[in-house]
Amino acid sequence: MFRKLLVGFSILLVSSAPALAKRVALVIGNSEYANTVVLPNPVNDATAMATKLRNLGFDVVAGYDLDLMNMRKTVGKFARTAKGADIALLFYAGHGMQIGGQNYLVPVDASLQDETDLDFETMPMDFILRQMTNDVKVQLVFLDACRDNPLARSLARRMSPSRSATVGQGLAEIKLIETGGSGSVIAFSTSPGDVALDGDGQNSPFTTALLKHIDEPNASIQTVMTRVTGDVFSETDRRQRPWVNASLIGEVFLNKTAKQQVASLEPGTTDTQSSTSTAAVAPSVPTNAALAWEREKAVWDAAEGTGSKAAYEAYLRAYPTGTFSEIAREKISKITRSAEKTQNVASTSPNNGPQISAEDRQVPGTEATEAQLGWGRSARREAQARLNLAGFNTGRPDGVHGPKTRRAVTAWQTANEFAPTGYFTAPQYRLLTDQTQAQYVAWLQEEQRRIAAKRRVVSRSSTPQNNPPRNRNTRQNQKANNNNNNNGGGQVPAALIGGVIGGFIGGAIR
Repeated sequence: MFRKLLVGFSILLVSSAPALAKRVALVIGNSEYANTVVLPNPVNDATAMATKLRNLGFDVVAGYDLDLMNMRKTVGKFARTAKGADIALLFYAGHGMQIGGQNYLVPVDASLQDETDLDFETMPMDFILRQMTNDVKVQLVFLDACRDNPLARSLARRMSPSRSATVGQGLAEIKLIETGGSGSVIAFSTSPGDVALDGDGQNSPFTTALLKHIDEPNASIQTVMTRVTGDVFSETDRRQRPWVNASLIGEVFLNKTAKQQVASLEPGTTDTQSSTSTAAVAPSVPTNAALAWEREKAVWDAAEGTGSKAAYEAYLRAYPTGTFSEIAREKISKITRSAEKTQNVASTSPNNGPQISAEDRQVPGTEATEAQLGWGRSARREAQARLNLAGFNTGRPDGVHGPKTRRAVTAWQTANEFAPTGYFTAPQYRLLTDQTQAQYVAWLQEEQRRIAAKRRVVSRSSTPQNNPPRNRNTRQNQKANNNNNNNGGGQVPAALIGGVIGGFIGGAIR
């Protein structure tokens, strides 16, 4: 009897013992930027995430509103602590940017006056990822850093046109970390190249969903991220969809309860004498569920990479009720509507106009893509005139693309199924040109008549009057003016007007 009680007591101790897996997390939240837009949520996001991870047994290295020096110190402390970990996790909230396909996290003291400042004022994402591969089994990366970043736009303006085109929105796709361990998961708050929303609450939509699901009992990290994606997609009215890239050889659990823990039978024991294991990856050989998920994710990633209607339909045939089935149906519907609209535009446009490919439709407009158009002021006036003719009010065309013009561009993009960024790409502007060509030619003719009429009024008003001069000086000044008119001075307004008309016509011919 005593022996049985002793065995039972030993089992109770093992079952209630804390997890043996070494878990280390780096959590950074940057909000109070000195030289760009202050962000309301990142410090809140990071603080809440640090608390959540500590409750899940992580040794958390955290930093808030870090300048570059303290950001490096914090990453260094994490690198030393994470060596030999079963799970190394990174959570970052704040400003980030991509240039040439490389991602950079932005400390609060960065100013980025010049392209060379990238190497001296930011933290390359690759540098942090390397610190997570030092004898670490599983790497988990969560980046809530895809916000709209004015620093990136100002830097692009200071770069050469060829280099500025490499400055993209949001963050670039990160390839999976190859370490020879159990694998990795990399999660963005939105799709690569897109901009995430801050939301109206204390936390961003992505962090809110992650905090809700990351500690759900017996949910694998794959399941957690599927639920996070669904929540964010729904809460943002389908404007933001998190992106996840995973390569795991088994299911990773951050909160595995005793009922679901993997039994580890010792020789000579019975089921009632079995101990429990809280390993991070269970088991080391992929389960059927893990394999099924990997297959479905591979098919979905292929469809996303192609972006074609046929690819999404192929996914739905294989997984009619799959994780991404609703998203696939929405994509197919969007592509179908876009094709129908393009066909209608082509059928009513001169010479059937240019067609917009699916690939071109996926490219968002940015300051860089618009700068590549090489517009001068007359070309910008033409763009404003065409937007007005298409029904999107910019006010009187003046060649200055201020907030009102940007709103008009955004409205036109939304109506034509483009990403609503407020900046044109070359294919987008070709479509606008094609949509408005007939109206624009008529508008130009009307402008010519209006300017010609104004010139006649100016000419009449400059003709000498028959009123007698009040004194000798006035008579001499009037005589000088008459001489100037006789010597061609009256042709100056005509030359100016001709230049304006020439600029508009040149824009129409391009």
